[in-house]
Amino acid sequence: MKKLFLSLVAIVMTTMSYAQSSLLATLSHDGTISTYYGTTALKEALADAENGDAITLSAGQFIAANITKAITLRGAGMSTRNDSINSHESSIVQGTFSINISDSLSERLIMEGIYFNSAITYEGKLRNALFMKSRFQKISAGNNATMVNNTFIHCRIAAGITLTNNSNANLINCVVWEPNNKGTTGSNFEFDNCVIRMANANQVVFSYYKNCFIMSNTTYAGGYDPSCSIPESCVATHCAGCCNNGNSESFYNDIFYYLWSKNQTNVNVARPSKVLKTGNMTYNDTENFALTDAAKTTYLGTDGKEIGIYGGSIPYEEDPTTPQITKCNVAAKSTADGKLSVDIEVKAAEY
Repeated sequence: MKKLFLSLVAIVMTTMSYAQSSLLATLSHDGTISTYYGTTALKEALADAENGDAITLSAGQFIAANITKAITLRGAGMSTRNDSINSHESSIVQGTFSINISDSLSERLIMEGIYFNSAITYEGKLRNALFMKSRFQKISAGNNATMVNNTFIHCRIAAGITLTNNSNANLINCVVWEPNNKGTTGSNFEFDNCVIRMANANQVVFSYYKNCFIMSNTTYAGGYDPSCSIPESCVATHCAGCCNNGNSESFYNDIFYYLWSKNQTNVNVARPSKVLKTGNMTYNDTENFALTDAAKTTYLGTDGKEIGIYGGSIPYEEDPTTPQITKCNVAAKSTADGKLSVDIEVKAAEY
């Protein structure tokens, strides 16, 4: 109970700082809360943290630092949109950094509600890490690095995620640009209810697509183009996809060419304009990658729901699961009996 109370105190401290427009990181260690201020707050908290500790960031921009401990890192959110649905500010981590954590630990790395604006490199063996509701620029592998049983939920990857030999990653209800494990041995992605774009469809091998919309940026100029086809080492079910050929209707037999030759079913071809509301292959932080009304009833997943990030059992949303105080009004003075009126509004994602 003590730890729960202190965790809630950390959340209140963090979100109160958001209201005051100050940068704040709190470090929770064995029931003790330490507080750090300013753009270097994350770096200072990471230096003092131990495996299993939790760091909570206010909204605002923080300088990145290498992560060498299995900590939980929470932020106020990754959304850059400011509308009736996404009205909170984001926690932004600026600059490149690496993740290098011993795989012998009982604790694991958890990240949620962060906007990372630069490349991240993982080193060593990154095992059982969990990434939720975060925006990544590019996730690269260091020399001899592996990623084992890592999970991404409601994330955005803007410019690439790379697997090396004997690596695997599960991406659930994510937006994924440029995944790549081509040329590896024993590595695979599993994509569930994702929107995916690749420079070439064959840059992902030995992987599984379920309830996804898949785009290849290869220009199909007529005839058969192997680089625009998902390799036969992959499996796809209840997916739709296409290659980039403008408004031509002649490319419809390309992206699933190998999979059709294996008699796989429930894979369909469709231009982005027939599936996504914006109808383009360009990544944009403000794009919500929603399906058109017609596509929602045309392209259905294994569960009978729409394919893409808003289908499945946990439809995409960007609010962090950790409660965030979005409103905190404190009365100017206390009542005659010494009580102070506080009006607090808390928002969190529901699973």
